[in-house]
Amino acid sequence: GGDGTSQTNGTKLTVTVEEAGDSEFDVPFTQLSVDNPHKRLEIRLFSGEGGYQKSISGRELRCRDPRTGEIIIENETASSSSIEKEVKVMQNSSQGCGGSGSGGGGLSPGQKLVASMVQHHSAAANGNDDEENDDESFLFPATITKKGNYGYEVEWADGAKIIYSLLAIAKAAGGNVR
Repeated sequence: GGDGTSQTNGTKLTVTVEEAGDSEFDVPFTQLSVDNPHKRLEIRLFSGEGGYQKSISGRELRCRDPRTGEIIIENETASSSSIEKEVKVMQNSSQGCGGSGSGGGGLSPGQKLVASMVQHHSAAANGNDDEENDDESFLFPATITKKGNYGYEVEWADGAKIIYSLLAIAKAAGGNVR
């Protein structure tokens, strides 16, 4: 299966992270925790040689497909207003981003969400936390719950509950599937 936790030819699914050299990290051991005061998520990856930890913004996880980890909305250019629009679309849709709900409407399977997004470039570098924290106030505080061997459920401050696969979380930390 392609859920990121299955065994493939008797070997575990692994990812590599450019910043961490040539280590192959085992996706099933991926850990996620939340740092609400700093509005950040902490991702830990583990390999036979050791571990790797990366702190990411909530937006870096929120803009990804919760199952595959592929980017749905371009994170670098996503403003809080564009993510809020995406959230409203997904809350009105029965099939968006792992959200629950049985209402009709929303996107048809072939429609692309990215095309309707308003894109803004922020002049703030990563060092400027104030502006970034303001942009993420609708995501934090967040609550995280481990969901068996599959992944983690994140309940964002805006009320959305999304279950992210371990593969999606590993990709959000910069992991690339070999």
